[in-house]
Amino acid sequence: MSQYILLDELLTIIDVDSSKYERVARITGQSSGDDLNITLDINSELYPINKDETISLQISSTLTDELRDQADYIMFGKIYRFDEAKGGKTSVLVSFGGLLMRAEGNDRKLSRLSQGDVYLLLRK
Repeated sequence: MSQYILLDELLTIIDVDSSKYERVARITGQSSGDDLNITLDINSELYPINKDETISLQISSTLTDELRDQADYIMFGKIYRFDEAKGGKTSVLVSFGGLLMRAEGNDRKLSRLSQGDVYLLLRK
């Protein structure tokens, strides 16, 4: 199973913005080592999240039964762009059918990600 996991992080939610769209919240989370920042749009009716909560975020190349059973919220999407960010970091941009994610961190942390289809799995 671990061969399918491209990114596996515990994030602390530092901001939840529900002001732009109905049923959509843009969450901002930071990894425990402060080496990864995630901005992610989620369906807040299906998966409500509050500031200061800790969640597990995984990005997988394949959705196995075991991964599906462990997750509370799953989205299918496509990694469509890599950008250079400030301080020698890399940004990865993913679209989940209009819900977007931006992951910013060091190259080592994001090295297994490449353009193509992925699954996002969240768990509280």
